[in-house]
Amino acid sequence: MFDTSQLTAADVMTRDVVTVRPNDTLRQAAQIMLDRAVSSLPVVDAEGHVVGVVSEADLIRPDEVAEKRSRWWLDMLAEGEELSPDFLATITTANRSVAKAMHTDFIAVTELTGLSEVAERIGRQNERSVLVMRDGKLVGIIARRDLVKTIARGS
Repeated sequence: MFDTSQLTAADVMTRDVVTVRPNDTLRQAAQIMLDRAVSSLPVVDAEGHVVGVVSEADLIRPDEVAEKRSRWWLDMLAEGEELSPDFLATITTANRSVAKAMHTDFIAVTELTGLSEVAERIGRQNERSVLVMRDGKLVGIIARRDLVKTIARGS
């Protein structure tokens, strides 16, 4: 669908990238996604290095091992008393850290990567977005929607 024009990642990327930290909660990440109308967030460490990406799919995918372990400990602490389902839901999902749900197999390109290559990689790896990096630092993001806008504009 993309022609062999001179468009690069830098031409269509979003430069104001909102990020989260590994210790942020999934609830915080979900709220940021809603507020900013994005479907994924880069996860950066204290030095600003990308360590992963958390997506809508990551937010809703259950961590069964963590849930079973939490349930076991809570049952031990409750000493036979019934635990509130609402309480269990809150501590097992929303308060988990982003680090426990993020994926580390993200796509990264440079600002000079051709847009046709960006589109090909998104399609081949079935990702919603690619990170744009310069010297190991995040400088932008390109979502599928950005590619669709480019096609619609005829750029």
